[in-house]
Amino acid sequence: MAVSRHKTRHRGPVITMLWNTALEVKTRVAVGSGARTKLSGILAQISAGKKVLVLCQPTTAVQWLREILAAIPSDDYHVSTLEVPDGETCKSTEWLVRIWEHLQERHFDRRDTIVALGGGSVTDLAGFAASTYMRGMNLVIIPTSLLAQVDAAIGGKTGINLPAGKNLAGTFFFPRAVLADPELLSSLPKKQFVSGMAEIIKYALIEETVAKHTDYEVGQKKLFDVLNTFVNSGFDYEDPVCAGLITSSIKMKLFVVGKDPHEGGLRRMLNFGHTLGHALEKVADYRLTHGEAVAIGMAAVTRLSVTLKKLPKAEGEKVIKLLENAGLPTELPPNLDRQKLIESMAHDKKREGASIKLVLPVTRLGMVDYEFSLPIEEVDKLI
Repeated sequence: MAVSRHKTRHRGPVITMLWNTALEVKTRVAVGSGARTKLSGILAQISAGKKVLVLCQPTTAVQWLREILAAIPSDDYHVSTLEVPDGETCKSTEWLVRIWEHLQERHFDRRDTIVALGGGSVTDLAGFAASTYMRGMNLVIIPTSLLAQVDAAIGGKTGINLPAGKNLAGTFFFPRAVLADPELLSSLPKKQFVSGMAEIIKYALIEETVAKHTDYEVGQKKLFDVLNTFVNSGFDYEDPVCAGLITSSIKMKLFVVGKDPHEGGLRRMLNFGHTLGHALEKVADYRLTHGEAVAIGMAAVTRLSVTLKKLPKAEGEKVIKLLENAGLPTELPPNLDRQKLIESMAHDKKREGASIKLVLPVTRLGMVDYEFSLPIEEVDKLI
């Protein structure tokens, strides 16, 4: 990918990027209003086989599902749909098996395609199913939530949940295409839009570190400053700034994952706030949205960094203020079982021996230490 700066506003045609990783995997990423209309052409470009399964959710807006189905030429493809539950409920072995059986009963083969139309839970599940059915088939993702557009659909991580924790079973599997269309956010509930803002805030807080280690360049205005203005002006998906924020977040993740697709080091920075966040989701029985849990996680590691004198107090206060102004929580829910929270973090994928890897903001906003280790016995310092 070419060097890319953050642009405050993104107007005009859809931007299409060909994303290459260190694994020589190529993914077409189309970003912008109307990106969903590229589906027919994308299917032809990736030699999508003769059968297409569209995975959707009960809350998938009827008009979007109709548009997507209408965009798949019936003369060229045999299309079936499968509705999976909303939220984390669908990320289970039960639903994974249901998808496998659906594919098998309809004689799908590895040349055929799954189209995931939905939020992050659907993209995680669809990716896992596509990566494992016949050891890999085509996957196209059309994310319908802000969270999925800027994070879950990008990067090639798939996963389902196990009783012990979130995403404990998963693969690295890269979609053939991602179509991120801000117009799809028009049917998104406000709570889910706010949840997605947490991931954009995450990108703002790692921007300088991304620029230091990749070809991404910080623009004249830092993403954090753009976000501050956007949030304080009553942020909305129709604001042209929103599309620019989505595009910059996607580019940032593509640069990081392109260098470190299997999370050997650099990609760890994308877990900012997620170690505590994933544990919170599990212990709260997923009553918190992913973004809400990650926001609490980011606030916690920010306070820890201030306590350890790795981040100036004034910088830490800016982080908390931005999260709160965006309508995101920054404190643990009352009456939460903290011991269960600690036990859940001990089962996290990022545990290494007797320590847990955390991402800490350091020095100034935009810079992070993504190799910080916190001993298990000191986890209470985080909460």
